[in-house]
Amino acid sequence: MNKPNAVNTNSLKISEDVIAKIVEVSVNDIKEVKEITKSKFDLTGLLLKSDCQSDIDINVNGDSVEISLGVTVDSVCKVKNVAEKIQQKIKDEVQNMTGIIVTRVNVNIDGVRFDNQ
Repeated sequence: MNKPNAVNTNSLKISEDVIAKIVEVSVNDIKEVKEITKSKFDLTGLLLKSDCQSDIDINVNGDSVEISLGVTVDSVCKVKNVAEKIQQKIKDEVQNMTGIIVTRVNVNIDGVRFDNQ
């Protein structure tokens, strides 16, 4: 029998830092990615980023999240394929571990690293 006046007092809050750590671990598992970078420009390319900002931007919109990051990739990879791989891995890992819906993953390729670098 359902109680019409019952109030659900349970809540779960997941820190943006936790989501950023999941993103970091997920991206570091991709062999073509050399590092997560602190981009000089935001993903719209309009504003300079502050030095104190994180390398991974997490924007929470209610029950969903949008994630933005920059990366440096290996010179022998196909950049488009790696970007898509990063997007899918982040989406899968964050959603599976937290239950939070990932609406968008923005990947900015900030650099390419050659073997001699």
